Amino acid sequence: MSDELYVATSGAISRLTQLEAVANNLANAGTAGFKADRAIFHTALESALLDSKERPTQGVPGQAFVETQQILSDQSPGSTSDTGNPLDVAIDGPGLLSVETPNGVRYTRGGSFRLNANAQLVTQNGFPVLGESGPIEVGKRPVRILHDGSIVDDREQKLGKLRIEEFDDPRRLQKLGANLFLAPPQAVGVPTDNPALIEHSLEGSNVQSTREMAELLILQRAFDANIQVMRSQDQSMERLIQEVSQ
Repeated sequence: MSDELYVATSGAISRLTQLEAVANNLANAGTAGFKADRAIFHTALESALLDSKERPTQGVPGQAFVETQQILSDQSPGSTSDTGNPLDVAIDGPGLLSVETPNGVRYTRGGSFRLNANAQLVTQNGFPVLGESGPIEVGKRPVRILHDGSIVDDREQKLGKLRIEEFDDPRRLQKLGANLFLAPPQAVGVPTDNPALIEHSLEGSNVQSTREMAELLILQRAFDANIQVMRSQDQSMERLIQEVSQ
């Protein structure tokens, strides 16, 4: 296989990864608290790349390829809108809300909550929202969330307080489905003592649809260009084989 084909293939794979990230961003442009994904790439010398059998790839030593290093979440805040719902809340600044899932504690910026049949405060997917002492049970009286994260009923009786954690590098958080993040062992969260919240409001996604659409078009053209190079190299190889076999 020629060096040009290796380079074009690595470029096509990287562009495809980037296309998937951008497409996912656009699909979640309307999801409250969603954070856009950004693909990070770097060049890799051929000697650092291994094939499926863990052997160095063939070709000219020192040839540079493109490799996907990682996909990080852009943790910049989205715009805030007033919903009028007393159970909606947006974080004004850093930090993430803590929720309990069957697989353990997870984190989110999506503050659209509701009450389940057991009078627990839960996410729209039914995961219990965690307070300072565990899941928050509010009883049968109307409740609302205050700017400091406290949950009070219509008698102003405090029923709990949202557990909000901050991370020194939120980019280390691993994005899961259902608008949730997983904190790996190296990402240590610290509970926020004095959170700043915006009542009956939601933080929108930080996806800029116009930018993402423009990037999608550019990536599609770059991907097609890599595919054209791969086809050209394949055709050249086919002609060479035919000439040699005659």
